[in-house]
Amino acid sequence: MFSLIVALALYLAAAPAQAADAFSAYRAFLPAAAVAKVVIEQPLALPVSAPLKKDPRRLGVEINAASAAVLDWDSDAWLFEKDPDAARPIASLTKLVTVLTALDQDLDWDERLEIGAADIRAARGEYLFSGETATVRDLFNLSLIASSNEAAAALARSTGLTEPEFVAQMNLKAQELGLASGRFVEPTGLDPDNRASARDVARLVKASVAVPIIAETVVKKEYVYEPREGVRRRARSTDLLLDSFISKPPFSLLGGKTGYLQEAGYCFGAAAADGSGHRVIAVVLGADTKDERFSSVKKLIYWVFDAFTWSDQAVR
Repeated sequence: MFSLIVALALYLAAAPAQAADAFSAYRAFLPAAAVAKVVIEQPLALPVSAPLKKDPRRLGVEINAASAAVLDWDSDAWLFEKDPDAARPIASLTKLVTVLTALDQDLDWDERLEIGAADIRAARGEYLFSGETATVRDLFNLSLIASSNEAAAALARSTGLTEPEFVAQMNLKAQELGLASGRFVEPTGLDPDNRASARDVARLVKASVAVPIIAETVVKKEYVYEPREGVRRRARSTDLLLDSFISKPPFSLLGGKTGYLQEAGYCFGAAAADGSGHRVIAVVLGADTKDERFSSVKKLIYWVFDAFTWSDQAVR
């Protein structure tokens, strides 16, 4: 029996196109326990081929930001790197960890919270003010779309955890996602001690956009909410690539998140797909200007899709 299982495993590795049919035919001859053993020890999922550069002489585009990285979604291959492992302040990119951590809790989307003075982390609120109220749904949307600091602070509070408890969960989430350089001290991104590398931010963007409710939210250009009865406000997205050619056929922008602090510079991470469904994540940290962070990510995405070719099995 052992020799048959080994033979099957070798066949699956050598002939991936016939793997599923081979296993279906073979399993009829195995007792149930042996079938379970093969399924557990010899999974049918095969590694996805990394994209190949069409011309090895192409080195990439010039990026002035301190760090940058481009990750292929399906193969996890790195297609572009510039100082990708240096841990840097990531400003409001922190909010991706905040919302992922909040989603692990039992959220009541329609619960309405009063905004307190402790939620206003900057000199004043931008979208919500002390004494106003917002639903958990509002807080979630404003955190991701408008990058509202007061919304992120209140969203963390809505979980019922104290802020130290919530931050501890954020750091556990970072470990769970494999963010080796990720370290977080508060949920808004206003503290420069919230740090991660460009490589880890790419992993974070991928993990975030893979969550349907986050993917649906980060492509919204605006969000309308009612902080007081009879008062309606409109918050615009901070992601300017939503109106760029990367958001139009043959490309599609799958979502992104901005960040800025004086200590961090201008930061941005975004996921995009080409017309064939190949997906990549591009990140820049420490750009000098707001426009530069968007133009750099846009250049990286376009260059990767133009410079690399994917095999058919990379499309899922």
